[in-house]
Amino acid sequence: MRLPLVLAAAIGVTLLAAGCAGEPYNKRMAFLDEVSKRGIEYRENLRAQKTAPSAAACEIGWKLLDAKVPNDTGDPVAGPTREWEAQAKEGYVKSCMTGEMKPKPDPSGVKAVTPVPIPSVAPVKSA
Repeated sequence: MRLPLVLAAAIGVTLLAAGCAGEPYNKRMAFLDEVSKRGIEYRENLRAQKTAPSAAACEIGWKLLDAKVPNDTGDPVAGPTREWEAQAKEGYVKSCMTGEMKPKPDPSGVKAVTPVPIPSVAPVKSA
């Protein structure tokens, strides 16, 4: 009796893990690249209208874009998580404000953005 219960639990965990995958990581990163490019384009539109690319102006651009954020949960009913939607918005807004592509989220999920590499500096020898 115990074996069927363990087997059912294992199948349930496997199905749950498969369902939580959502869109593949590469597809979500391609989406992040696209919204970053669109943010840079919106920045140019703001400048053409002699408007400073501020956070408020760029957030208006994000709302106007009305981007369909890819699902990261695998649940078609629930849709993408708020954290992922916030990361996509952040990518657009920061790219709009700076005119540069935003660093992507860390695939491990531990940190919100990938760290910027700092070149190693050789220690200075004292005389």
